[in-house]
Amino acid sequence: MAVLRGSPVKGRLAQLVEHLVYTEFISTPHLQLPQLRSAISHSSVRYTRGANQAWGMDLRTIAAVILSCAIAGLNSVAAQTQQQQDRLNAFGKFAVTSALCSRIGMQVDDDIDVKAEAALALETADWQVDPAVVKRLKNEAAGRQGAILRADLGGAAEAAKTEKQLRGLSDIILGYGRTCLEATHDPVFAKLIVAPSGYDLQKSVTAFADQMLEGGGLASWQTPEIQARGDLMTLAGICRQRIGATRSDALINEFGQSADPRARDYYNKAFDRGLEDPDKTWTLAGCNRAIGRLRAKATSRKTAGNQ
Repeated sequence: MAVLRGSPVKGRLAQLVEHLVYTEFISTPHLQLPQLRSAISHSSVRYTRGANQAWGMDLRTIAAVILSCAIAGLNSVAAQTQQQQDRLNAFGKFAVTSALCSRIGMQVDDDIDVKAEAALALETADWQVDPAVVKRLKNEAAGRQGAILRADLGGAAEAAKTEKQLRGLSDIILGYGRTCLEATHDPVFAKLIVAPSGYDLQKSVTAFADQMLEGGGLASWQTPEIQARGDLMTLAGICRQRIGATRSDALINEFGQSADPRARDYYNKAFDRGLEDPDKTWTLAGCNRAIGRLRAKATSRKTAGNQ
């Protein structure tokens, strides 16, 4: 049943990455920042359970784009200093990561794209570097950071083979959360990305990561008993044609109830997932064995009924 829990988590992760880094942004390194932010904010991506299977081709495409940008850079003379390049890299990092900052509880200015562009123009006005070069390097830096974000989160989905690895999503998001905090002290972005008073990065990241993980029973609040109950609900859907409607409904009544609305929602969605995509390989004997094992886990503690 671990595979049943892992699939929705990988799908949600793939969906998250597509919302944060719009494909058109990656493939168009000269896209202007306002267009980039609009693409990230308003992109609409259809979720499918097999979304994670597309990552191999996506990452190969990203690698090709990065390589082409590197080759193009060799053919032009960059007049900027290393310090100026570092500044543009930081600008691109904060600009791209700001889409995630708002998802972990920070206040991001609605006009961050326009205001950041204007502030950068003022900052680079006395660099004695061709504005066209600054513009190109800025866009390349943002494109590079977008590719990094996609590779980091997409790589997590591609490589995850265990529940522990899937839970590692929190650590990746925490790293980007630190970038958000760094942005709150940046001369340009400090006025555009603000951490609320009393902001707790760890709690905010955990809450956001839970949204990605709860569909697979891997959120911080989902105990082994809750996982087992969710798996029983999935089986109640998958095996409904094998065990019959009466027994399937009995499992729902016994293990699909909870005083916690989060758990109730998880159980309902787990059942729906099993019902909508019944595995034809399950036999009656196989369903009975799995239900027996999970029933023991779901009732292993006296408090299980309150989960």
